[in-house]
Amino acid sequence: MKKTTLFALIFNALLSSSLVQAQSVGEVVRYATEQLNGSARYQAMGGAFGALGGDLSAISNNPAGSTIFAFNEAGATIGVQSFSTETNYLEGFNNAEISSFDISQAGFILVFANPSSKWDKVAFGFNTQTVNNFDKNRFAQGTNYNRGLEDYFLENASGISYDTFNFDTNVDTTYADIGYYNDNGYAAQQAYMGLYTYTINHDDENNMYIADGRVGGGIKQTHEYNTSGNQQLFNLNFSGRYMEKLSLGLNINIYSIDYAEYKATKDEYLDNQSRLYDVDFRQELNTFGTGVSFQFGAIFKATDMLRLGLNYNSPTYYELEDEYTEGLETYHWDSNEILQKDYIYPNVVNLNGPYKIKTAGKIQGSAALILGKKGLLSLDYGKKNYGSSSVTLPRADDTNALNNEISNALDDASYLRVGGEGRIGDLSLRAGYWQEDSPYKNKEIIDDFSGYSLGLGIRFGSGSLDLAYTKSSRKYAQQLYYTGLTDSFNANENMGQVLLTYNVRF
Repeated sequence: MKKTTLFALIFNALLSSSLVQAQSVGEVVRYATEQLNGSARYQAMGGAFGALGGDLSAISNNPAGSTIFAFNEAGATIGVQSFSTETNYLEGFNNAEISSFDISQAGFILVFANPSSKWDKVAFGFNTQTVNNFDKNRFAQGTNYNRGLEDYFLENASGISYDTFNFDTNVDTTYADIGYYNDNGYAAQQAYMGLYTYTINHDDENNMYIADGRVGGGIKQTHEYNTSGNQQLFNLNFSGRYMEKLSLGLNINIYSIDYAEYKATKDEYLDNQSRLYDVDFRQELNTFGTGVSFQFGAIFKATDMLRLGLNYNSPTYYELEDEYTEGLETYHWDSNEILQKDYIYPNVVNLNGPYKIKTAGKIQGSAALILGKKGLLSLDYGKKNYGSSSVTLPRADDTNALNNEISNALDDASYLRVGGEGRIGDLSLRAGYWQEDSPYKNKEIIDDFSGYSLGLGIRFGSGSLDLAYTKSSRKYAQQLYYTGLTDSFNANENMGQVLLTYNVRF
């Protein structure tokens, strides 16, 4: 798709219509939920480090955990992730897989001890880790006997005067101007593409839009939905320990988002009486921006065996921008029964933003049993209030409508993490389990999800190596479009990771 010309369509192209999936409940959930990520030891124990500390990734769980370190320490993690997604769309079953490799974590802790003070230890640290890997592929295919892409473009055209469209001027200019100057914005752009390619038509006599593809014989629909990029977290950590009992910590958390989405739907009409033969619709979206949150935590050493932790994470405040492009290609039979091809690939990149998203905060309680040199057991339990998430858009009506949808769709969600470690000399064996409730009130959209992990570690001199394997799964329903073609495919997503961390004390 060509992108040499740039037109800036600041929000009018998208936000005056609720049809766009860029600013939506799904986007809020995408950036508010986080995969289990971090160092190999952290993941091998299911991320249950709220009362433990002593791991570079643990400071992202509870900022008080940096005072548990006895020495300065630095480390990094490399990993391989694989995603496998099984889909069921209109009784058609398919599978798509993708793997990726990255440096998923790196950081350091500096510890300063002062035995003569009641505040006997302070620590400063920095850690960065991937909290969401968006590298996923989904493929769905089935036969639809009810609706097709023509219904999507027809629904977008509904209510828009045909006089809005001028097909005699430059395509790129018309496409851009319709989005920028017309109150219907995005919907007008979609209608223009549908009319330009004869995917839909206008009945001048009755002054109405029509779609005359025959669905009775069925439409073979193929849908690709591929995403890439990541959501990265940067922790700037400060903590102190009081009289070897109570540790208090603060994190300033910075997030960066780099998200890309490719979405393509192809309709092949099986009815030989259909005017439409083939419709191919493609869209690309890129979202990028940053966010900030604050985190406060405490760890209390109740006894030599028992540690208790408490952690509060404020909502994260994001400022994001979108870029999107799209194109449509249609084969149709003309009045002389000759197959014609019409297409539109606007030489336009639509810009949207900046807009703001506030995602859910969370509160967490933790407990850990320290079994001397034999090992430990740890548990975290927390809750996120997804329903309190919100967006801020340039127009108050758009903001209120989407925030009402968020409040109606999302709910409180609790999570549980359990981990254990057994030690045999310098060798450690680890296992973990985690479970998190769906953020949606309707769990058919996204179900509860869970995972387990295994790992081992070995210390040698001032260094250590840790290895982990994690496996998790979730089920969800993915709606194709917000209007017209509103069918969904059911997906079962499985994720596996293998990670290796090297740490050095100094």
